[in-house]
Amino acid sequence: MGGALKTRGRGFEDLAGDHGLLDDPEYDDGIAASGLIGGGRSLPGLSKVNQYNLLRRSIKDSFDVVEGDCAVDGAPANYFEFPYDWRRDNRVSAQRLKEFIDRELPKWATTLPYGRPRVVFVCHSMGGLVAKYYLSALGGWEHCRSLITFGTPFRGSLAALDLLANGARKFGLDLGAVSSVLREFTSVYQLLPRYPVVVDHRAGAPTGLPPVRVHELSGDVGRLDLKRAGDAYEDFHRRMDEDRSTHAGSSLASLISMTPVVGYGHGTDQSAVIDDKGLRTTEEAIALGVDRQWLATGDETVPAVSAMPVEFSETGTWAWENAKHSSMHATEEVVNRLLKVLAQYSAALVDLQGPEWDGGPSPFAASPDPRALDLRTDPVHSVDEPVVVTCASLDISVGTHPPQLSVSGPGEPAELVLDEQGGAARWTVVGLCPGSYEMTATVGDRSVKDVFEVW
Repeated sequence: MGGALKTRGRGFEDLAGDHGLLDDPEYDDGIAASGLIGGGRSLPGLSKVNQYNLLRRSIKDSFDVVEGDCAVDGAPANYFEFPYDWRRDNRVSAQRLKEFIDRELPKWATTLPYGRPRVVFVCHSMGGLVAKYYLSALGGWEHCRSLITFGTPFRGSLAALDLLANGARKFGLDLGAVSSVLREFTSVYQLLPRYPVVVDHRAGAPTGLPPVRVHELSGDVGRLDLKRAGDAYEDFHRRMDEDRSTHAGSSLASLISMTPVVGYGHGTDQSAVIDDKGLRTTEEAIALGVDRQWLATGDETVPAVSAMPVEFSETGTWAWENAKHSSMHATEEVVNRLLKVLAQYSAALVDLQGPEWDGGPSPFAASPDPRALDLRTDPVHSVDEPVVVTCASLDISVGTHPPQLSVSGPGEPAELVLDEQGGAARWTVVGLCPGSYEMTATVGDRSVKDVFEVW
């Protein structure tokens, strides 16, 4: 297990550091984010992510963009991939984003015969939190045209709560090294749910009370630091709310275009229960009222309600995708819909020229579809362990379409067997060599991608 955490010549423990130092914008420990992820990667207990190559290639091929390098103060450009150090406080990353945009936007303005250029953000997961803090807390809304997010946990994730309280686990073991490293990062605390999700069933706790926010708990909650949880809520999340933002008096959604892509159809933890045995997360929607049970879905990592910005609490147009958190940005269908949204801005930007779209109904689904696929497998498997994949859907249960699974990666499976296809399909994949794999489950005209690793 220790050897498995050794990647690209550096050990995972090399990423560790005291959060007091990592949260200092001036601190430099010699580790830098050098680019976007080029393959599937997993952090057991927290998240996994697919590569960004398809997204990158599609934008470059579809639009007339000039590519720049965030690390170089070079010639004017209008397409940048902004890598950030996810170990650091998201406020630090947002400040660096501000400095970068303040440097580059005026340069691009000199290439335009008229008008004022503005930024279009395309963000996945935590990247959307970095961008939104820049927009709301650092005044970036004045320079922004659009914020498009894929599975961004605007209201947090139960996965972060489980990790911080209970640690990362795999093969029945506590991955102590992983847990101790991740618990140092303020960014992980900023992923905690900001809305009431915890029901307290400990001895002596009043009965019948509604769920509370994480930082409102008291006493021992595993290894969770409640003070740091409170700081993340007050100093990070609340600073993005309208009443404390740089656009106080106006909703961010009224100042820029916002397109949150929300994953659905996959088993996703929605709430948490704490009792005298400890804290456990559950897919039961205890935290949602009776009239909001339809929101008890998600992309496996981020609950649907969390992927919706706070500004859209009462009204808003949500873009629904039956996609996994790891890969919602990495499928042809979703990327093609994204390109249509980006093309909408090309009529007003001389620097973006892409496929025309009449600006009618959004190319994304306006509501969840009951025929969604629910694809599941563990993020990490040992080399001698069979990889078990399940996929549930209405079409499988009624036998409308035969389910199919494909696996691609550094090696071919010695055997891929469909064990059953009653209420859900179940495959066993044997003989994979170590590495990162992408799998695609297909049922009729629907397909869902996900990634996993073999150690």
